[in-house]
Amino acid sequence: MAGEQGSYRRIAVGEDAGNAVTVGIEAGSDGRPFAAVWWPASGDVDGDEAQYDDVASAFAAAEAARQLHGFAEVVVVLQDDLLWNPAWGEIAADRNREPIGDVSDTDLNSREVYNLARGIEGERDA
Repeated sequence: MAGEQGSYRRIAVGEDAGNAVTVGIEAGSDGRPFAAVWWPASGDVDGDEAQYDDVASAFAAAEAARQLHGFAEVVVVLQDDLLWNPAWGEIAADRNREPIGDVSDTDLNSREVYNLARGIEGERDA
């Protein structure tokens, strides 16, 4: 994945990543970000973890592990939102956390989506 930027799903600290390789990013005592890459044991694949001083190298290693071991995706855990660097890729929107669900595959137009969301927000405020 050298030179490429991926799109990653973010998960919460402690959340089960499922069938994924995880890149955890945190700040060292000097304030610089570093990363750990890990994956769970699955079938004939042993779980493993490695530390990286360079976050971009961690993403390259995670992608290689994903391909080698057949995991579905690479996910990200951030100690702090401010640690994310867009040079590493993008954090994909988690549509499963939308209050009305994922409406991207419906035939609703933008006005109908807005009215639906406005109605839900109105009910919350009631």
